[in-house]
Amino acid sequence: MADQFLSKTKLTVDDLVTSGDRPVLARFDELRALLTDRAGPEVAGLFAEPLLSRGNDTAAPSVSWYADAKSEPVPLSRVSPAEQSQITAYLSDHLRPLRSLAEEPAHADLVWGALSTYGADDVMVVDGRPVIVNWGLLPGGKGSNVSTRMAHFDATLGRYLLAPVRPQVETATAAPVSAFTPQPTDSPTAPAPARRISRLAWVPLLALLLLSSVVLFWLLQPGTRLFPKQEPLITEQATLEAQHALNDELRTRGDTLQAALDGAVCRADGVLILPNGQTPEGLLPPKLGEAFPQTAEAAPDALLPNTTDRVLVEDPANPETPQSLLRMIEARTVLVLVGTAKGLTAGSGFVVAPGLVVTNQHVIEGAAPGQLAVAGQAVGTPLDATVAKAAGPLSDTGQDFALLEVPGLSAPAFTLFQGAGPLKLNNVIAAGYPGDVLEIDGDFAALQAGDAEAIPGLTVTDGIVNTEQKIGPKTNLLMHSAALSSGNSGGPLVDMCGRVVGVNSFVRKGPLQNRGYALSVGDLLSFLDGTSAAPQLVDSPCQPVVRPFTAAAAPSEPAKE
Repeated sequence: MADQFLSKTKLTVDDLVTSGDRPVLARFDELRALLTDRAGPEVAGLFAEPLLSRGNDTAAPSVSWYADAKSEPVPLSRVSPAEQSQITAYLSDHLRPLRSLAEEPAHADLVWGALSTYGADDVMVVDGRPVIVNWGLLPGGKGSNVSTRMAHFDATLGRYLLAPVRPQVETATAAPVSAFTPQPTDSPTAPAPARRISRLAWVPLLALLLLSSVVLFWLLQPGTRLFPKQEPLITEQATLEAQHALNDELRTRGDTLQAALDGAVCRADGVLILPNGQTPEGLLPPKLGEAFPQTAEAAPDALLPNTTDRVLVEDPANPETPQSLLRMIEARTVLVLVGTAKGLTAGSGFVVAPGLVVTNQHVIEGAAPGQLAVAGQAVGTPLDATVAKAAGPLSDTGQDFALLEVPGLSAPAFTLFQGAGPLKLNNVIAAGYPGDVLEIDGDFAALQAGDAEAIPGLTVTDGIVNTEQKIGPKTNLLMHSAALSSGNSGGPLVDMCGRVVGVNSFVRKGPLQNRGYALSVGDLLSFLDGTSAAPQLVDSPCQPVVRPFTAAAAPSEPAKE
C-alpha cells in the first residue's frame, strides 16, 4: 500500500466504471501488473492506488487515493505554467502506450475503464511527476454507460494525446484552383482591375507598426508601468531555510527528551522527577510523603503539557472562580462555514473582539454572496457573517487573514499574547474543526442536512512551539507539534494561560508526521490595524495554574531494593 495520501472523493455506486461485474478500481493490482509488463513502471506509476469505502446508511461511498511519494500533492491546475507544460508533455508521452493496449480485446475494458476520470483536477503533481486520481469513475452516475466513455475520455485524459495538426504540403504538380486565380478580363462577372499602390506608400505604415511593436514589447516586460514586477514574498529558499531550522529544533528536542529520560528518577511515592528537579508536567514535587497542593504553578516549557481540563485560567466575567482552559477555549473558538460554487467547505476561527471573528483568507476564498456563516459551541445555531477585511494569498502577500463581522455574536473574545521573549518549547493547544474529524461527525452531517441545532464538537490537540521563523518581510511563523489537518486553518494556537499566540494556517506533510504552522500575533495585529477590532493584549509570561492532584501521598520511607 502506498503511504502518501493524495485526496478523497465522495461518489455514488453508479459512478463506478465496471468491467464484467467488478469495478475497475477493484482490479488495480491487475492494471498495475499489466502496465508494468507492457509499458513500464513509469506508466504504471501514473495511476494512484485507490482505497474504496462502500459507505453505509449515514456515509456516502468514497475513494481515498494514495501514491508512493514524499512531497505534498498539488493539482496540476495550480502549478506554474512552465511546470504544467512539462507535466503535459510527460502525460502525452507516457499515456500513448495505453492506446494500443485498449485495442486488445483482452484488456480493452480494464484500460478504457482506467482512462475514465471525473474530469476536474484529476491530475496531481507529486515529486515533480503526474499522478492520476479519480480514474475508474464517470460523474453523474454514468459509470455503467459504455457509450459515454469515449466522448468523456476525449474531454479529459484524451486531451493529452491529441496529435498536433500538421499542414498539408501540395506537390509541384498539384496546382489546385485557388480563390485568387485571376479570371479573364472579358468575363461578364470579372471585377474591375485593382488600383496598384506604390511600395513607398507602405513605408509610413510599416514604420508605425514597428514602433508600436517596440513600445508594446517594452510595456510587457516585468518592472514596467503596465506589468510591474511582482516578486513572491514567500520564496522557496525562505521556506527551505525554515524547514531546515525546524529539523534542527526537532533534533535538539530529541536530545533533550533522551537526556531527561536517562536522568529521571522515580521516587518511592511514584512521583517521577526529571534532572531539572521538576515533574514531567513542570511542577515542583512536594516532599516525600506529602500530597501535592490544591493548586500549583507549572512551567510553561514543561516536558509534558498538563491536560486542558486541569489547567485553570481566570474568567474575566467571574475573576474569583477560575475556569478550565478547555472550557475557556470552547467558549471562544468557532466553526466557519463557507458556501462555494463547489459546495460547502469548513474552516476554523476565533473571537477577537465583540462581534468579530478572525480566520484565514484561504478559508473564505470563493464564498458565494450570502453564503458565509459561523457556528460552534461558542455560537449556537449558525449566524450569518460578512467579510470586513481580507489579506492573501500567503505566497503573494505574506499574509493569510480575514476579519468577519458577525451580528448577534455574543461569545467572549480571546486575549492576545505579544511578549518580548521567545515562545520556543512553550506548551500550546491548537483548537478548531479539522476536516478528517468532521467527515465522520454525525452532528456535522446533520448540520449539512439543515439541522441548525446540530453543533459538532471542538477538537483540541497539544504540542510545543518548535521554533519561530521569519520567512518573509511580513511573515513570521510559529512551527509547532500540535496535530493539525485541513479544517484547522484559521483556528487559534493558545498557550497554557489561554492567550492566543498564533493563527493556525497550514500544514507541511512529512513521511512520518505532519508539522503545523501558525502566523504570529504580531502579523495579525498589523492586519487588524485600521479595523474596528481592538483586541486585548498582554505581555506577561505564562505561568500555568494546575488543579489539585488526586493521587494520595505515599509513605515517606524509601523503597527497598
